Formats: sequence, structure tokens, C-alpha cells
Amino acid sequence: MRCPTPAERARTLLRGRLPGLLFLDDVTVPLPVRHGTDRAGRPLLLIPADGGLRAALRSRGPAAPGGVLRVDDVPPSADAPSLGQGRASGRLHPVGPGASTAAALEFAASNPLPSLLGVGTDAVLYRLEVTGVHLLTDGGGGPLDLAAYAAAVPDPLHEAERDLLLDLADHHRDELEPWFRAALASAGIDADRPRAARLDRYGFTVDTGRPRRRWVRLDFARPLDTVEELAELLHPVLFHPHVS
Repeated sequence: MRCPTPAERARTLLRGRLPGLLFLDDVTVPLPVRHGTDRAGRPLLLIPADGGLRAALRSRGPAAPGGVLRVDDVPPSADAPSLGQGRASGRLHPVGPGASTAAALEFAASNPLPSLLGVGTDAVLYRLEVTGVHLLTDGGGGPLDLAAYAAAVPDPLHEAERDLLLDLADHHRDELEPWFRAALASAGIDADRPRAARLDRYGFTVDTGRPRRRWVRLDFARPLDTVEELAELLHPVLFHPHVS
């Protein structure tokens, strides 16, 4: 069984497609913040030039303030298992004018916000120089190796996961259920109405509907890099089930 590593899950959570909260060292209330990441997974924060957060950061003078970016997973359905919570901690440094264009392009690669066009006029970028990354899950979790985090990549299917699962449930339930049942039966698991609860590049997390062993992983033959590869993989199952 293969599933995303803790480092991959943290990179997926912190990528920028989910809402983030910024905790500053001496501020008790977390602040919503728009964010992306650079190629090494360091968070980039997009901050309005005339907003309260910008003023709070500048009030600290030349010293780089400490902060924690927290991102909670938003599962594709209310009863689906969560990837957990990602946290990146470190020091916040403003991105200088000479580096802002390159930083904005890296930000856009992870989270293409239209307001990035205002960097340098209406908005500024801050980079969180990471000193620690944590992944917290229902099963526990803890600190991650920073080199493993930097080397990992976000899941390429995560952004489309909810729409893909809805489409499969709405239009292909009759084809998927027997496919899931057969795969589960080969592992000695009986399930009357199995359904896909989560999807990532390595496979499905299937809801068996059983009180024990409710969530079961079904792996793809190889990791996927695009939605198109998923469509190619599932085409025989969805449109030629008698062959698959």
C-alpha cells in the first residue's frame, strides 16, 4: 500500500489552495492570509500594502518577526477523512523589489491569484524562512524533516479532487462499485456499497461502510501526475467494464 508521505501531505496543505491563518509571535488572534509557496515549499504571503497586517509587520522594525502559518485540510465531503493540519514556522522577511517578480511567479505557480498583479503597488510579498514544519493528524503527527519537506511535491490531483469525486459518484457509481468490490475482495474485505472518499496521485481511499476497517487504500499501478493520466487509467473501468 502506498499513500502520500507526511512531507507530501504537508506540501499539499501548505501549497496555497486552502485557507491559511498566520499567527504572529505577540498577537493572540490569528490573521487570515493569502499564501502560496516557492519551489522549496517556503510560504509566500500576499499582504495588502495598506492593511493592518502590513502595519503590524512594519511596526516591528528591522527585526524579522516570528510567525506560524497554519492550514487545515478541507475534505471533499463532510464524512471523508482529513489530511490533517500543516504548520510552517519561521521568520517573516519582506521580499525586496528586485526579487518580487520572481517571487510572484513562484507564488502564481502554486496559487494563481489575480491580485498578484498588484505586487509592488497594492500588495507586498513576505517570505516565511522556515525553521520548522509540523503535520498534525487524528492519529498524532509531529515535526517533519525539513529536507524531506523541501524535496516533496504537492499532490497534483488535490485541487481537482472534490470535483473528480463528485463526477465519479454522480455519473459512474455503477461502474466503480463492482471494481471496488473486486479489489477489496482480493484483500479479504467484504463491502456492499464501497465508494471513493478521497483521491490522490497514489490511489483511492475507499469507504467500505464497515465499522471496522472503514477506510481502505486502493493503489494505482503507478503514481499519477495529471488529471489526464487519471482519466486514461479509469477509462477501461468506466466505459469498458466488461474488459477491465
